[in-house]
Amino acid sequence: MAKKINATGTFNEVVVDDLSVASFDGVNEGEDVQSFDNKAAKRARIGNYIQSFRRTYAVSNIQELVDSAGVANEFANSESFAIRELKRDIEAAVCSNQDRQADSGAGAPYKTRGMFKFLGDGGQPSDIPERFQCVASDTTGTQTESTFNSVLQSLYEANGMPGGQLTLIAGPDLKKEISDFSRQAGGAGFAYQVTQPAESKKITLSVNVYEGDFGVVNVLPSTNLRRTSGSATLDKDAGLLVDPDYVGLHVLEAESNAELENQGGGRRGYASIIAGLCVMSPKAHGFFA
Repeated sequence: MAKKINATGTFNEVVVDDLSVASFDGVNEGEDVQSFDNKAAKRARIGNYIQSFRRTYAVSNIQELVDSAGVANEFANSESFAIRELKRDIEAAVCSNQDRQADSGAGAPYKTRGMFKFLGDGGQPSDIPERFQCVASDTTGTQTESTFNSVLQSLYEANGMPGGQLTLIAGPDLKKEISDFSRQAGGAGFAYQVTQPAESKKITLSVNVYEGDFGVVNVLPSTNLRRTSGSATLDKDAGLLVDPDYVGLHVLEAESNAELENQGGGRRGYASIIAGLCVMSPKAHGFFA
């Protein structure tokens, strides 16, 4: 979903700007121009650090020589596992609320700021000016169509959603709550009725695209929202409401994998990437927590 952007250093910045409030007071006939506006006065820079992600793998000599059920090549299987884990690590970091961190020696590596932190989850970052901060969020827990639409309305009132299409990366419970918009839980009636052919012997009750008064939202489920590094705990109610046109991934070193020297114990290697989240305007996005 996020477009890849070439990074040029460890700290990468984007420029954000804001239009003035609409004014239609009119101009007097024959009035000369006496004052001028600095159109760069509201301009600001928003930056983030890159982060080095790495997953290692190793296969002992005996492990590689013996036949393993369901595994044709133990080393290739380990390599593919590491690559999949690496992709998941990136997703979890990007969708977290960890703050950015500069490398300051052993035990304190570069860390990229997560999307939730960019949007003010747990407190607004001090380096983002107030006029560019996220204004669309909801932390009430269970979502209803009313609370969900309120977030969409806040997002629309803030910037008009110039991208036109939004993507909601939703935790399992949030995804289920959105599907419940079409039902009336605990009631005898229905909130929404659909006639569906029965030839397939299948009932479809999921909502993957929500089209409301203030935009079209594609809903994607995820289990990697607001995670803590190294923890398997899920935040099932969390969600990121993203305008894909205003988010990207700064890549300093593309994803790669390398095999290291076999020093006697067996083949070993690692998969790695150096990248960081790029949020082009926090005001273009929203979140649920």
